Order: sequence, then structure tokens, then C-alpha cells
Amino acid sequence: MRRHRQIALLGFPGVGKSSLAHHFVYKQFCTEYDPNIKTNLQYQCNIGGQEFDLTIVDNAGSDQYTLDYIDFENSDAYIIVYSIDDLQSFQMVSKIREKIISTSAITRIPIVLVGNKIDRTTERKVTTEQGRSLANAWKVQFVETSAMDKKAVREIFEKSITTMDNMDTSENSTNSNPIEANSSLPSSSTSSSIPIKQISSGKITTKQHSQNKTCSVC
Repeated sequence: MRRHRQIALLGFPGVGKSSLAHHFVYKQFCTEYDPNIKTNLQYQCNIGGQEFDLTIVDNAGSDQYTLDYIDFENSDAYIIVYSIDDLQSFQMVSKIREKIISTSAITRIPIVLVGNKIDRTTERKVTTEQGRSLANAWKVQFVETSAMDKKAVREIFEKSITTMDNMDTSENSTNSNPIEANSSLPSSSTSSSIPIKQISSGKITTKQHSQNKTCSVC
């Protein structure tokens, strides 16, 4: 049985979210895109023998004043991206996480923190240790990458999916006790039939890509 999962990419404008998403789905580096467009990419994956139908929500860049719940509602996991050559983008990731937590009905939220553009070594403003320390404080996965590195890009999405899957397994184990199940809050990460909403808000529009792309991540 295929599982449907929705992953939202969030981060400051210009950190490379679209490049990461497009390289994962289309296996090519994206150099031209509209930063004001929110795009949903459809992708089929086989990870550890499990089939997944993924919706990857490539959000338009947001700051603390424009980030809204509508940018990531119905998502099962989150990839929060900053650029290692942009200190402001790193400072923004904590605000993004706070927004996710404040609007979520669950306490265990699958998040991967990503430091992008590591090819810009001479322009680095955020150290690897700063990124790793923040991820450790959040108790989430951490990856430093360049959107041009196919292997590293794949690792980001693999970590996101396996984190979701592990949490699903844990939740299912907990909910095997009917008393505990009745006291549990509903979780979007355990549902495979959540409708995907097409959104139009201000300058941001939604483009739906329904390519029958497949991959196998081992």
C-alpha cells in the first residue's frame, strides 16, 4: 500500500528551497524560478521497501511578517532551510519553527534543519557547529548541503521521510492501547487521506506539477 505524505520546505527568500526540491524530483539543478510562486511537486518513492506518494510543497520565501499557517497546513513533515552565507536566514529558522509548533495539534513534529549553499565556502556566515547545535537543541535531523549535490539533496528527503515513518510507527504502537488511543490528539502525520488545498493569496499562486516521477532510496 502506498502512503501519501506531504513535506513542506520553508525558509527565508533566496536560500535555495526551489533548487533543492527540483533537484530531488527532476534530478537537475534549478537556476531559474519565480520566488513569489508556491509550487506543489508530486513524486513517487520507494524507501526501505515502502512505497510513498509525496507532495513536496515548495513555498515562496517568507519572513516573520509574511509566514502564515496557510503556507504549510496539512503537511506531515517540514524541511527548514537557511543559507550558510546569510546570517539573517539562519536567525529566521527559529521563528519558522515557533510558527509550526504554535499551529500544530501534535507535539512530535518531523523536522529536518538544512544549511544550504555549502559550496560558498569563502562567504560562509553560519558555522557548521551553529547549525548542528541548533538542531541538537530542537532534537531534529541536521544536514549541510549544496543544491548541486544530488547525493546530499537525496539525504535531506530521505531523513524527512524516515523520521515521519519512525514517528508513525511509534504512534501506532502507542495507539494499540485503546485507553491511550482515546486520549491521543489527532495527528496529520498518521493520515493518508488529507486533502491537498490549492492556495491563492496575494502575489503567491499555486502551480501543480503532477509528473509520475519515481525513485528508489536505499
